[in-house]
Amino acid sequence: RTKEAGSAAKGPPRARQPPEPAAPAAGHSPESPEAPPADEPAAAPAQEMEMLSFRLGGEEYAVMVDDVREVLKLRDLTVVPNTPDFILGVISLRGTMLPIVDLCKRFGITPGVRDEKSRIVVVNPDEEDAGLMVDRVTGVLKIMPEEIKTTPENIEHGAEFLRGIVRKEDKLYILLDLVKAVGA
Repeated sequence: RTKEAGSAAKGPPRARQPPEPAAPAAGHSPESPEAPPADEPAAAPAQEMEMLSFRLGGEEYAVMVDDVREVLKLRDLTVVPNTPDFILGVISLRGTMLPIVDLCKRFGITPGVRDEKSRIVVVNPDEEDAGLMVDRVTGVLKIMPEEIKTTPENIEHGAEFLRGIVRKEDKLYILLDLVKAVGA
């Protein structure tokens, strides 16, 4: 009886399982469950990305979170002679000299209020650290890659510093190309 019950128990589930997949296979159901798992792993890396947003002057800018090492409160800077005017100076960060870039000067825009809420965003474009002086850090946004729109062609001055423009929650964020924005 135990063997018969065991084989009877094994028989019906096996008999039930093949007809269910076979019938839906003809009706596209197994293809649908199999297709999303195949699509999901490929789509997962291309899904949500994170941007750190900040204010410069009266506008919202952003950089990819993957490029940000840390955010610092303002510190005293050491001015270095004969550097471009957009390099405010350097700070010592854990024994490393970190150049601080004034993005407002770099982009030719009027800076906003610089106060206790102003920050230095430490970024690492091309494996070389630099600090970005920003008026305020406003948050981290999650976006989809397709939300990054190309810079309009009729913007000539400054477009080389831009990676694109992102619209999120009725705001526009100017996404920076850090390699070009930080470079000399």
